[in-house]
Amino acid sequence: MYKIFGKITDPNIENIISSKLNFDNLNVNQVYDIYVDFYNTDLEEGMLNADVSYEIKKEHYLFIKKIRTIFENNQIRVNEFYLMGTITDLPENEINITIMKSQSDKKKNVVWPCKEIFLYENQKNKLDALLISNQISEEDYESNLEFLKDELNIYENDEEHKYIN
Repeated sequence: MYKIFGKITDPNIENIISSKLNFDNLNVNQVYDIYVDFYNTDLEEGMLNADVSYEIKKEHYLFIKKIRTIFENNQIRVNEFYLMGTITDLPENEINITIMKSQSDKKKNVVWPCKEIFLYENQKNKLDALLISNQISEEDYESNLEFLKDELNIYENDEEHKYIN
């Protein structure tokens, strides 16, 4: 994993990333997938409120295009590109890039402006299926849902996570 300090919107992000990545360690005959976690400042105002919708923006796709171009210029093929925003897993202005051998044969870009909401929705869908199929009780469902929210720092409203003075 490569740790980079900056924002995905920095005008010289290509130069910063190019200087950090070691393309000599990558095989030009291999196809790779790229996973990027970035500190998404757009999430700060919403504080991971379950009622806030997090948008995919043009800047996300521009960043993906820039990184794909860097790899293509170094004769490295990329299939899947995952761009995941967060504010809980990273310090501000940090970008983590992980490069792995691809298991896929198709090119695709996946953008999750808020990784925590994606993880929440995915796990909630699994819990919904367990409840519908009567594999868990309503009490277990609700407690698992609350545990999941706590684990991912997702709040129903802002008052739930503020201290009373």
